[in-house]
Amino acid sequence: MKNVIITGATGFVGRTLTSYIQRCFPDAKVLPLGSQAVDLVNRTATFDWFDRLHWAWECDYIFHLAALYKAGDWPVHHPATQFHVNMSINVNILEAWARFFPKAKFTSVLSYCMYPSHPEPHPEAELYGTEPEDYLFAYAMTKKALLIGQRAYRQEYGLQCTSVILPTVYGPHDSFAENSHVMGALIGKFVRAARTGQEAVEVWGDGRQEREFLFVEDAADGIVAAALHAQVDVLNLGTGQSYPIGDIAETIQRAAGFGGQIRYNTNRFVGVQKRMLDVTRVRQELNWQAPTVIGDGIAKTVAWYRATLD
Repeated sequence: MKNVIITGATGFVGRTLTSYIQRCFPDAKVLPLGSQAVDLVNRTATFDWFDRLHWAWECDYIFHLAALYKAGDWPVHHPATQFHVNMSINVNILEAWARFFPKAKFTSVLSYCMYPSHPEPHPEAELYGTEPEDYLFAYAMTKKALLIGQRAYRQEYGLQCTSVILPTVYGPHDSFAENSHVMGALIGKFVRAARTGQEAVEVWGDGRQEREFLFVEDAADGIVAAALHAQVDVLNLGTGQSYPIGDIAETIQRAAGFGGQIRYNTNRFVGVQKRMLDVTRVRQELNWQAPTVIGDGIAKTVAWYRATLD
């Protein structure tokens, strides 16, 4: 890697990916592109930024992570906002790639919310001819449209591209607010509860719903591996294992040193019952698997968050 553009670079995964590339490729010039630098929803602003850059700079890799998404039930109440913003971003960035840096390999980062709702591992073949969970339909369909867009630009212009699909990512620099995704929210709750001496921590749902989790450093490693070596259009990038939220809560409880009770609230929104990825293809194509076991990843994240509060 020599010259790299990362959209969504100020977000959780984008920030870690930027640091990872700078650390592993110290001679590379990395341009971390966040929303404060350019509004990718704005076609003119996007094209102006890329146009100014391409006269003086060659780019060999573009990582596209920019997207509007919030956890919990926010997508239920803002489907049109998500559709407009994310479709605009994707259409603008694809065309800017083709116009200004057609020699760059384009790697986009997608979500496993694109898959239909069932308890079995999701293979990449399920991306087409299926419907995502209804409460995430707008966001999920913009991600599917991005896949179609990459295929179209590859077919018409001969551009190089690939995509990775991530499960729930967690780790340092995550959001630990109560309305963030389940892992970040629970780590935040338990660490703060241990510090303040709370009697109990509330966990949404009954604890039996299952999710797959990927440590953020592992995500960055896999994304770079796909950009460098993947020859297929899309890869599931995960661990291939799901965990009951009750087990995750207890693991976090121990790591945080919280001695109180866990109280399950079955009246809160929790989404689908189970979601996990089939990671056969990524192991065959890249010989890649996530090195961080869930307990170690949680312990590292708890320690990092506790240090930020200190």
